[in-house]
Amino acid sequence: MTMRIKKDENVYVFLLLIAFIGVLSACFHAVNVLHQLPMHIAYSDILAFYGKATEPGLPYIDKLIEYPVITGFFIHFMGVLGENYAGYYFQTSLFFILFATAATFVLYQFLEKKDEKRLVIYWILAPSMFFFLIYNWDIITVLLVIIAFFAIKQDKDYLASLFLALGFSSKFYPIIYLLPLLLKKKEIVEWVKIIGVFGVTTLIINLFFMFSNFEGWYYFISFNSLRPPNLDSIWSAIDLFLHYGLSISRMNMLSLFLIATSSIVLMWKFRHESTIKLCFTLTLVFLLFNKVFSPQYLLWLLPFFVLLPQLEKRVFYALELSNLIVFFTITFYYNMHDVIYLYGLTAVNYLYICSFFVIIRHIILAFMLLKILDADLVFRKILQEVKKHV
Repeated sequence: MTMRIKKDENVYVFLLLIAFIGVLSACFHAVNVLHQLPMHIAYSDILAFYGKATEPGLPYIDKLIEYPVITGFFIHFMGVLGENYAGYYFQTSLFFILFATAATFVLYQFLEKKDEKRLVIYWILAPSMFFFLIYNWDIITVLLVIIAFFAIKQDKDYLASLFLALGFSSKFYPIIYLLPLLLKKKEIVEWVKIIGVFGVTTLIINLFFMFSNFEGWYYFISFNSLRPPNLDSIWSAIDLFLHYGLSISRMNMLSLFLIATSSIVLMWKFRHESTIKLCFTLTLVFLLFNKVFSPQYLLWLLPFFVLLPQLEKRVFYALELSNLIVFFTITFYYNMHDVIYLYGLTAVNYLYICSFFVIIRHIILAFMLLKILDADLVFRKILQEVKKHV
């Protein structure tokens, strides 16, 4: 059975619109190339990695890159194709716009006519799409994840596992979607096949570099294990107010414990929910407890807002607004001297403002988790059971 593709003239409007937003995003961040706006307004990791992209040698063999193999080689090839600073940025932006366009086309396949406006509100015109499409390399992984979701919708679970492995080899987080995919199956042999496809695909991509230079390949893992939480993460925000003083190793263990236990409990309790809803649940759990929360991570959530009608517009914009405040206050913090010079905001402690809105952002994420699982209904049932036995 082949993949069923919906053909409709309306899709061309959406594709043109997302391409236009992509161009605007590229132009916005390009002001750093042209030096028309200060760094803290239009910062992009893409531009910051130009030196790494054009450094001689191959990624993982001759030079260290703090991303998995697919993303690392994408960065490298953009440096080769671009040849110079502006060319590197142009090539990267062009591919990102193409990836976003392809992701839009796949998302469109999920939607009924009455739901197509969700694609515009929660994806194409999402503030995160404008600010973060050309900010980091997440759109590569988001595209692969969306294709995996479409394969799940078409009951092509082995194909979905393959694309999740590709996503895992570009950013770490798609591995968490294996569990909801496995919960669709009741036979052990199906679990073995799905895990096998994921494992073989991952090995094909990574094995050469593991054997050629294990330390270079392992750098992605060691870098993220040893790095402290970013200043705009919940762990830093709590430490700022409570001064708990956890070491990085203990924080890693606690974060992993919270993610693993919460995921297992929620997957078992709500195992009969749809696979997409379970994937969204795990994404929220990961974001709630992970020690790193970069602002572009909201791109991970946008497909779920499109696909899950239970998510409300006011919650979406509250999340977007809090995330943007976090983003700009932390970039102001990192560029304090320039900000003081430009704005005279010497009395403002940007770090405290950032941490406050980090907590607000996490409260919204927790609310979304309760909302998507109808937790209020679950709690009422638990209370009713308790009353029966009292």
